[in-house]
Amino acid sequence: MFRYLKAAFLAAPEIAGLGRLPANVILLAGFLILGFGHPGFWLLGLALEASYLYTLTTSARFRKLVDADQLQLSESAAASQRLALIAKLAPASRGRLARIEEKCAKVLQLERDAQAEDFTIEGNREALRKLEWLYLKVLVAQQNLHALGGDGSQNELRRKVGVLQSEVGADRLSRSLRESKQATLRILEQRLANLERREQTLAEIDSDLTRIEAQVDLAMDNAGMRGKSEAISANINLVSQLLDESIYGESGSSIAALDRTFRPETQ
Repeated sequence: MFRYLKAAFLAAPEIAGLGRLPANVILLAGFLILGFGHPGFWLLGLALEASYLYTLTTSARFRKLVDADQLQLSESAAASQRLALIAKLAPASRGRLARIEEKCAKVLQLERDAQAEDFTIEGNREALRKLEWLYLKVLVAQQNLHALGGDGSQNELRRKVGVLQSEVGADRLSRSLRESKQATLRILEQRLANLERREQTLAEIDSDLTRIEAQVDLAMDNAGMRGKSEAISANINLVSQLLDESIYGESGSSIAALDRTFRPETQ
């Protein structure tokens, strides 16, 4: 409710020749000034404002407009974070992602050319969007694993884990400091586990990338066959999806946030 009240209070309609003006705020300021001459204007302004806010915030149309604006802002923020992830990829990985995105766009164009049903095109657009997101996630995981290095990194992580294990076992630590070190220890242990199975994980990730590419290629084949427009499935249980979030490194928080936007809700 608060966001509807805020939107109503700060509503700025388009006024010809003046652009967008916060009309409600301006009118309230006017009643405030007039009230110094006669207090009755304050009561009148308060009554009109209460009626205005009630009418607007209980309007289904106004609520839909506010929700649409909020959704647009959320999608814009998600798009910005996604672009930031792409910018961190190596050129070769960005090229692979660009090729997948081009194919997905081609699938939708072929379906439009074949005059497929609108609900089919929209459903496939969402499925392809999710496949693109899965592909980007796997590319980020792949790059982070490559960056982790080999035996030198494993030895350093083992050393840090050993030091933290000793510190956590010490009696002199305060409760808050112990909990902080335990949390750090868990993260390092997860990273070490990923490193120790690095080669196997990289092979699994490469297989996942190939599987997504094959799914998109199949969709393009089906779309290219006139009269054979089929629903595209984003129901892919990737091996890399079972890995801990630490595999994404410093991009983990962005990945987790974007998952709520792009991840399939149902499998």
